[in-house]
Amino acid sequence: MTAGLDLRTPLRQVAQTGIAFIPCALNDAFRQALLQEVGGGPFIALPEQMGPKAVHQQAEAFDVSGDLTAYHLLCALRDHLVELTRDHGSGIAGLDRWLPNHAAVQRYQPGTQGISPHLDGRRFRYLVAIFTVTGTAHFALCADRAGRVLSQWQAGAGSLILMRGPGLAGIADGRPLHTVGGPSERTRVSVTYRMETRSR
Repeated sequence: MTAGLDLRTPLRQVAQTGIAFIPCALNDAFRQALLQEVGGGPFIALPEQMGPKAVHQQAEAFDVSGDLTAYHLLCALRDHLVELTRDHGSGIAGLDRWLPNHAAVQRYQPGTQGISPHLDGRRFRYLVAIFTVTGTAHFALCADRAGRVLSQWQAGAGSLILMRGPGLAGIADGRPLHTVGGPSERTRVSVTYRMETRSR
């Protein structure tokens, strides 16, 4: 991660508002090495519609669950992130127990729509962390399923988005409704860390 990265303010923002954006969280050398490790897949196409709310998506992905050590850099980034969040988020309920056991690597091709407004699953506790490894995407916090935008960012290469999961700061279910646009020019690859507490 970027030298001297300070997550104190973003973590408090997540606890209060549900989401925070950090534009420069990964240094270029690590980001390129991580892309070499995960960029080749094995990706599979996601269903174009999911869940009872009919969320639409166009992406490919693969999941790494439980033991992440088969992917050395993916595991190292997870461990560094956990150490930093526990240090910088001291006093925020839930962060002392947050240990991601699930990593989703997603790939979005230029010209695709990304993912329509949705909530991450309730089974993912405390915190969700999304790194953009390469490419860029429009990311928005939404007021409703129609996609009315409350806040928005361009998630570029090396950026980090933190989102509140159930239990963070003592809030039973504070998940933010959000959407991710597809890239316009070059393929986007992202890595998302979550703590899965029960099976689907």
